[in-house]
Amino acid sequence: MKFPPLKVRKALNTRRALSRLRNHLSRPRRVVLVASVAAIAFVASTSLTQAAWTDNEWAHSNVGTAVVGDCTSNTLFQNRAWGRQLTGMVAGINLDTLAGVDGVTVANNGTLGSAVPASASEVTPPGDTSTYIAKLPVGVLGAQNPLVTAALGLGVPVGGLGAYTQWGQAKGNGLAHGAAGLVSDQSGAVDVAGTANGSASAPKAASINLDALLPAALAGVSLDIGAVASEAKVNSCEMISGWPQFDPTPTVTRNYGIAGLDLNAKVPAIASVASNGKVLVNGVQGTLTSLVGAGGLSTAITDGVIALLNPVLDGLKLGTVITSTKVSGLDLSAITAMMSESMTDGALTVNLEAGTARVNIATLMGVPDVNGGNFGLNNFDPNHELILDTATVNSLIEKLTKMLDTWVERVVGAMRTALRAVTITSNTEVSLKVLGLNVPALDVQVGPIGIGQLLDQPNDPAHLAKVKILGLGLDLGGLLAPLTNGANGVVVTALNATVFGTGALIGNLGSSLAALTAPVVTALGTILSPLSSLVSLRINVQPDQPWGGSTSKPADVTALPSGPGTTAEYKVSAIRVGLINQANLLGLSLANSSAGPAKLHP
Repeated sequence: MKFPPLKVRKALNTRRALSRLRNHLSRPRRVVLVASVAAIAFVASTSLTQAAWTDNEWAHSNVGTAVVGDCTSNTLFQNRAWGRQLTGMVAGINLDTLAGVDGVTVANNGTLGSAVPASASEVTPPGDTSTYIAKLPVGVLGAQNPLVTAALGLGVPVGGLGAYTQWGQAKGNGLAHGAAGLVSDQSGAVDVAGTANGSASAPKAASINLDALLPAALAGVSLDIGAVASEAKVNSCEMISGWPQFDPTPTVTRNYGIAGLDLNAKVPAIASVASNGKVLVNGVQGTLTSLVGAGGLSTAITDGVIALLNPVLDGLKLGTVITSTKVSGLDLSAITAMMSESMTDGALTVNLEAGTARVNIATLMGVPDVNGGNFGLNNFDPNHELILDTATVNSLIEKLTKMLDTWVERVVGAMRTALRAVTITSNTEVSLKVLGLNVPALDVQVGPIGIGQLLDQPNDPAHLAKVKILGLGLDLGGLLAPLTNGANGVVVTALNATVFGTGALIGNLGSSLAALTAPVVTALGTILSPLSSLVSLRINVQPDQPWGGSTSKPADVTALPSGPGTTAEYKVSAIRVGLINQANLLGLSLANSSAGPAKLHP
């Protein structure tokens, strides 16, 4: 059998391949979406690490030679990838118009890749020939527009390097891969322990000052967004009958990660608790000093001693009974420090000194795991909406009420401990009537002894009252035992009545502190209640997926659709924050990446 010449056979093979490609374009659409998982993983040329926190955006373009036969080494495709840390509107300013904020776009024509902006640098990770990187300086916003600076601040990357990095990837073999966030400049490796699981050491990606945008409705309110990351990956090549061919409905992988999201509010009522609480605590020393004088503790002890003597006077007549009491050693430093402390239950933090409340939205509204823990804001379905609805606000108010009540109890308990550590000494001089005159007869001394020890063990033989006869020459033996055995109890009763009992010093302090904290609950409720109608929060934003929720899809959430012979653009943003019905003031997306569109090159 005679075969056609080699040149003819090659031409026939080429025509057959093109015929298969044309037939394949009419196949039914098939899209596989791989949802976000707890750990952001870059596959293929990237590897997972526990790298330091570094917010990046990345893009790569591969230059190769066409080898018909697989989806790795062919150069049949044109495609595009995009990575950008920030996009959207802030304070009426379109961030797209600000120099240095435009991220990086990488395109491949099937033979070579190129990047926009032209200032993007090419780096070479192992196994690839070119990678493009563009820097986003932390100070780029403030240098251009003070309105944006007032509303939006960028967190400083790890190590204080002063710039974020932006990346993207596009290959002639059909692979496009864009990413933004915690990725290495050189390898694109992702910090799995960071955005996926949250970290106390994570830097802030951005702080949004809502006060600067809506001062009347959101005074003192801001959002702190933790380090973020996202990736979008698509391969438009598939193998059919041993040939690489265009797949109009390719497999798509999109992942995202958010280290944290905090809502902060300055609450004057909280600052008032700190300042007025210090006044109350520091006033206890003066109150105690006043209590030991006439009409207080000393008077109560005098009345108690008289009550002990009256049944045993046996014809003797009491003259004057005078008590002097001294207290020393009151240390209020620990209680004063409690007026400035920060307290938290994980979801809600109240800082008395700063006068702020912080809601940890990732903890409060995060995805629960099977072990009773929390994935934070990761693992949500596309376009998940976070809403501070009435039930959520009520839950926070309950948390706040419990937290403040517990704080008051702790302060009162600490004050009780401090007062129990005080040393008390009481001297009561008893005079008897002799020939119409008041003649000193007895001296009754309790202490010096710690108040706590006296309260706990008033009948301890080692610390009973000392009774001294002052030499009147009368038989006073019948008075000694009641005073020796009962004087400690008299002082205990007096202490409970004036210091530790209901309506006494401790009880009054608790009531005063509770009165200080009550306005805090009302104030925070007033701040949180309108947020659901003012602020929109969306996680894992994917424009081509169903939107749903309580708000309509904003105009800035968009991606290129598919067309004849062209795939769609597959985009993901880790988080979008916007003002409802006022997107011109705020419609900000962070950690944005996209892959595609792709098509066969001519």
